[in-house]
Amino acid sequence: VTLGDIARIKKSRGDVAQALSLHQAELAVYEALGDKRSRAVALGDIARIKNSRGDVEQALSLHQEELAVYEALGDKRSHAVTLGDIARIKNRKGDVDEALSLHTERIAVYEALGDQSGRSSALSDIARIHLDKGNTLWARSAAEQALLIDEALGDVDGQANAHWTLSNIAFAEEQYSTAHEHLTKAYDFLLSIGRLDAIGVVGLDHGALLLAMGKRDQAREVLERSHQAFAKLGLKHYLDQSQALLDRLNSDS
Repeated sequence: VTLGDIARIKKSRGDVAQALSLHQAELAVYEALGDKRSRAVALGDIARIKNSRGDVEQALSLHQEELAVYEALGDKRSHAVTLGDIARIKNRKGDVDEALSLHTERIAVYEALGDQSGRSSALSDIARIHLDKGNTLWARSAAEQALLIDEALGDVDGQANAHWTLSNIAFAEEQYSTAHEHLTKAYDFLLSIGRLDAIGVVGLDHGALLLAMGKRDQAREVLERSHQAFAKLGLKHYLDQSQALLDRLNSDS
């Protein structure tokens, strides 16, 4: 259990390789003890790291193995959480309708359990899928429902996520002032809790918008922070994006 806790802290600080090693050590102990539920939790942690590093098929296989354990144990909440992990991978692979169906199934479980936090998470996922499909009205409805829940719960991470989604919806509708308001709120929330991965990704959008608005000093600060985050996390794709924006900033100076 303690190995898992340390691994999650390591991951949040960008020490992804070390986090993966700790989770694998944790997994070996649970396998030796025959602790099925704890083993499933460790499988999920490993799968999320694998997915973040681009090992999508391996991550999907691990989550499906995890899901089977929760089904056998009758653990509905953990089952719903894992459905969400699988749905996000399915969406990433282009299986959009299947992903939407899995998220809708999650909402039904969370409503039956009275789990508002889980319901908010599923609504946020649904909002992003509808946004990708160009259904901005449905996307905004789901994101605003999620934000109301997160505000009531005082969930800072959830509020940041909802504001980021709403900023993307505003961008799609060319409502740039509204997009800036939501992005600023999302970014400030993330800074307050130190979510390195999210600070990096949201910072790309925030920095690009600040640059377009002519706020060069603020844009540089945000983009450099994102670049440092991606370098620490070893996310080359995002690292290249942040470098391109910084190069553009420097070339215009």
